[in-house]
Amino acid sequence: MDFGLDAVQQQLDKVGKLPPQYRVALAVLLPVLLVGSYWYFLYRPAQEDHKRLVVQQQGLQRKLNEVRSVAANLEKFEQEIADLEAELKHALLQLPSSKELPGLLTDITTLGKKAGLEFNAFRPQGEHNKGFYAEVPIEIEFTGSYHQVATFFDRIAKLDRIVNVGDISMTVHRENLLGTTLKVRGKAITFRFVEGGGV
Repeated sequence: MDFGLDAVQQQLDKVGKLPPQYRVALAVLLPVLLVGSYWYFLYRPAQEDHKRLVVQQQGLQRKLNEVRSVAANLEKFEQEIADLEAELKHALLQLPSSKELPGLLTDITTLGKKAGLEFNAFRPQGEHNKGFYAEVPIEIEFTGSYHQVATFFDRIAKLDRIVNVGDISMTVHRENLLGTTLKVRGKAITFRFVEGGGV
């Protein structure tokens, strides 16, 4: 059985017949050629794969550390989410939707009547859109004693909803032995949530 050893032997015999300087050059050139081929075709691609895998491993390690950090603080994050949801719920209570606005306006007039005020004007004006909420100004005019006016403003301040009262002018409406009645004009500004609104 011939494994090609005869062809190899013939090539070696040819090399053996070469002059000594060619054999030395061949002896130097052949290892350099083998080492160069090994470096170019095997070592260098393996080194590039190694660098790529090291970078990939570092990225995966970072992700793993982030996931471990989240897992370690999962209760804390869940509590933060619950707190934020509670804050949002409270904020939405303070900003009624357009469906709840008439009820809020009724509540304001009811507070005034319970305080003993007599409303002469209660006119909602055109609202001003501010993004996710809208300002709803209401022109108000009422009469009552100083104590009744103060009670009304105090009760408005205690509402769950946000209602700002401003541009107030007070004048004496009536004055007699029983007391002084004030005429109050101003603006109450409430706010409503605008669904799908953005800043």
